[in-house]
Amino acid sequence: MKKCILLLLLFLFFLFSCKNDKAPIAIPLAEKLFPKVKIIVRSNCTVSCHAPSMGFNIGLPVVLENDTDIVYHASGIKAAVADPVTPTNHRMPQGGNLSASDIDIIKKWFEDGGSLNN
Repeated sequence: MKKCILLLLLFLFFLFSCKNDKAPIAIPLAEKLFPKVKIIVRSNCTVSCHAPSMGFNIGLPVVLENDTDIVYHASGIKAAVADPVTPTNHRMPQGGNLSASDIDIIKKWFEDGGSLNN
């Protein structure tokens, strides 16, 4: 009889101890914005102006040829697409505007630090 009670208690212990086991919750990592910014810059800035290695020197001295250039010029990129136009701050890209979504991505990236890691 003691063995039955002991087995029943062990069974109940394992039954209830396993009942509260939960799979770990996956915490989503913050979405990185730099890859999106890089695509925006490559599609709108280095295509015709800011990539001297392609033979275009119109945009010099601002070169946006690689990731380091983009991060280095984060403030200027944000200003050129999102800040008010002034005599010293021209709207980019020349001859057009970015979509509101692209502007928001660049602004958010800049506000979050404008680095490769965000």
